Amino acid sequence: MNTRTPLDMLVTHAALGHMVEGDFMQLLTDDILASPEFSGQIKNVCAKVSVQLSDEIDSICGFLGISKRKFLEAAFIEAVEKAKAIIDAEGVHERLAALAEFNAAREAKK
Repeated sequence: MNTRTPLDMLVTHAALGHMVEGDFMQLLTDDILASPEFSGQIKNVCAKVSVQLSDEIDSICGFLGISKRKFLEAAFIEAVEKAKAIIDAEGVHERLAALAEFNAAREAKK
């Protein structure tokens, strides 16, 4: 376990606060996002999850004092970034392009 000194904890807390609250999207509150001005720029994403997972999300958000929207938006952003990185690292786009080229060449021979 990594133990932090009081100074480490203070600086880490302040630094992370700037990183999270400094991001424009994080500054937008739930009330602002619900306003008509942003209606075309946001979309509601719903998913049915287990009661246990929902309760855990509620518990974590309550403990951290953040909205579920902020928590889930951060989770979605991280998931999308990780998925894109895996897709790129595995060469999925290149493989699909090669397969499309192969199929096109095969169709051209018919």
